Amino acid sequence: MNYPELHILEQGFKPRPPIDVPASVQVELERTGLLAAVRSGQTVLITAGSRGVGCMAAVLAAVAAAVKAKGGRLLILPAMGSHGGGTAEGQIEVLKHLGQTPKTLAAPIHDRIDPIKIGEAAGCPVYADRAAVEADHILIVNRVKEHTEFIGEIESGLLKMAVVGLGRVAGAEVMHQLAVRISYVKAIQAMARVLFQKLPILGGVAILEDKTNTVRRLEAVPAAAVFEREPQLLAEARQHHASLPFDQLDVLLVDEIGKDISGAGFDTKVIGRIMNIYEKECERPRITRIVLRDLSKRTGGNAIGLGLADYVHRRVVGRMDAGMTALNCITAVAPEKARIPIVQDSDRQALEAALRSIGLWNAQSVRLAWIINTSDLRRLAVSPTLAAEARGKGLTVSAESFALPFGNDGELKGLRPVLEAMTAA
Repeated sequence: MNYPELHILEQGFKPRPPIDVPASVQVELERTGLLAAVRSGQTVLITAGSRGVGCMAAVLAAVAAAVKAKGGRLLILPAMGSHGGGTAEGQIEVLKHLGQTPKTLAAPIHDRIDPIKIGEAAGCPVYADRAAVEADHILIVNRVKEHTEFIGEIESGLLKMAVVGLGRVAGAEVMHQLAVRISYVKAIQAMARVLFQKLPILGGVAILEDKTNTVRRLEAVPAAAVFEREPQLLAEARQHHASLPFDQLDVLLVDEIGKDISGAGFDTKVIGRIMNIYEKECERPRITRIVLRDLSKRTGGNAIGLGLADYVHRRVVGRMDAGMTALNCITAVAPEKARIPIVQDSDRQALEAALRSIGLWNAQSVRLAWIINTSDLRRLAVSPTLAAEARGKGLTVSAESFALPFGNDGELKGLRPVLEAMTAA
């Protein structure tokens, strides 16, 4: 098969100078008076999620230090729905993989899952972990960004962390079931209102990132302002969300997916595929075929999202923890995300199968792009026609090109080693 030569495209995402996370947390807590009600000896529960947010450990540690300075007794809650196999031990292990341990956070991590019904919303029970119910105060910490399962005025942020995080597995299951009936936005808002009424939530610390997944700024939001402020924060986050620079592709080759990369393995807004039968689909980009090569090391076998691809390397299925993946997808009411695409025995076979199913093409005309994952889009490899289009948009594209570096076994080492080798040269 006559493959296209590839060029390296630089999107020009430049991280902002790193912010001083501890100082920023302190400024925001003082600006809002978020800890004013905390008294010495009172328990303050802080949520810790399962996403790969680069600054999360630093933010949690800074919030914990501020609570300690007020004399509060800390407790970190693994707030991640059914992730980590839905067990207390598994969720603690998820936090460990993300660098969040009792040592790094200087705070104990809650080691039980004990959901309690605290009310009802739209005819459904609303749950919170016993630790949240018994705490004197609760602080929610989460990144505000677009969600992988739906499009709305609120998506991933403080409200969703309250519902799925404080509710643990039970809360996640009920929210997703209610979403099937009334939509994600309405389900999250309805259940969050009960939680904010019934629990001693002080507010939250919102993390906002740039297109390189580097923290841009932090904002503390008092509980009374969360419902009004979060849509505004999401609108801001959308302006800094990385995306592919093309509206249409024939083939997208992806090195890895994982829970540490996105809640759905792939960032669905990047690939233009949500595949949620009860929510609106993305309008762009339109990608004819997606080829998936591997799972990330930090996903722990959770292969949610593989169903968004058309072809996968056999290693993806071999490294998948079927039980963990099924639990996550069933809890999220997203069985589509765990469907196994056509499995191929090598990277070459998978890519050839994809190219055979896009219609007529040649090496100069095919619209093919290769990315590391949907979270790292600063540099990607593109075919000649995409390279020309990118130059027309003012993007930086390498003059030299390279052949797909298949080994004798038909395997690729991945785009990251290719980029590193070209940089070293």
